[in-house]
Amino acid sequence: MLIFFCSTLLKCSEAKDNEIILPTDDGVVVPDDPNNLSYKEKAKAVYDLIQQQYKAGDLYRENSPSGAGDNKYCYLWPYVGMLTAANVLYDLGYDKSILTKEFGGVEAFYDNRPVLPSYQAYPIAETASDHYYDDAAIVAMEFIDAYRLTNEQAYLDRAIKLVDFIMSGEDNRLGGGLYWLEAVSKDCTNEANCIKAANTTAYASFVASELYKETNMIGYLDFAKRTYQWNYNNLRDTDNLYWNDKSIATGQVNPVKWTYNAAMMIMSGVNLYEITNDSSYLDQAIATARSAYSKFTRVVNDKIFYPANDSWFNVELMTSFIELSEHDQKSKDYVETFIDNIDYAWENARTSDGRFYEDWSGQNEGRSKWLLQQAALIEAYGRAAKFKE
Repeated sequence: MLIFFCSTLLKCSEAKDNEIILPTDDGVVVPDDPNNLSYKEKAKAVYDLIQQQYKAGDLYRENSPSGAGDNKYCYLWPYVGMLTAANVLYDLGYDKSILTKEFGGVEAFYDNRPVLPSYQAYPIAETASDHYYDDAAIVAMEFIDAYRLTNEQAYLDRAIKLVDFIMSGEDNRLGGGLYWLEAVSKDCTNEANCIKAANTTAYASFVASELYKETNMIGYLDFAKRTYQWNYNNLRDTDNLYWNDKSIATGQVNPVKWTYNAAMMIMSGVNLYEITNDSSYLDQAIATARSAYSKFTRVVNDKIFYPANDSWFNVELMTSFIELSEHDQKSKDYVETFIDNIDYAWENARTSDGRFYEDWSGQNEGRSKWLLQQAALIEAYGRAAKFKE
């Protein structure tokens, strides 16, 4: 079923993956000592819980328990959470077999078409589905990280192909920016998805700047600067946060603001500052971080929490604060708030079978059945472990 990489990329390891979680007789997964785990061990514990509750062959189910209308497998987006998990766990010292397994599985989504090959939204063997520019960017980010961790060229080669596809999502309508998905990238007019989007444009800028760091090819840097500037000029509000998108038909903005759009503009700004030494990029990243912490946090029971929804979006913001903290001392405080949140969630925001609430304050279970919400906690605990080193 899977379309695999070259043998260099997918050679198997026989080593065990340092299991921390064991199933009980009734199938519930519990840690050996849930009250005394390090952040590294907590990251692995959540990974093991997902293996117990979500596995579907070489892939995963979208939800656990599955709902009546669920597909056989998850979509690409939540699967990418498992790619991040693989990189994070390998970086923490767990066995490479986890990384190899997860990157092997994502090939089920790869459309090796003659022009602009990329990943589609659902496994190829099941049905044809669309190709999303933001999906491609988050997959490419993980391939670049895998390359840095393993030094295996096949990962970088795949990232280069994906960025070729991503760059094709830019045109001059509305002066630049990227569409959300390929299906509307040619001659769309007034469809709901006929937009230029903050997420795709920010992700594109970041991943291109990451690829520039590895290749020194100036075209990637030019693209990263151009797409960053389009978002900054077109979708930045006066509070230095970012609106969701702009309609091609009307030129009107969708004023919804998400944590991950702020996150990716922070990360792009940090990268561009590090590459160019232009302090305006860092100043803009800091301004967005200050506003994000002010606007996206809330107080519950005298504790500060990030939003009650979209855990994965929020962990992107955590990652951006970690990156920014290399240049901005205040951002370390923002990371510590995230760590306080995941500490609280471990004890107070979980279902009876171990899944985390979408709301880490424990007030609302939300979409706790969704794979992506659970995968976000692997990344969060893993980032906390590295941050505390």
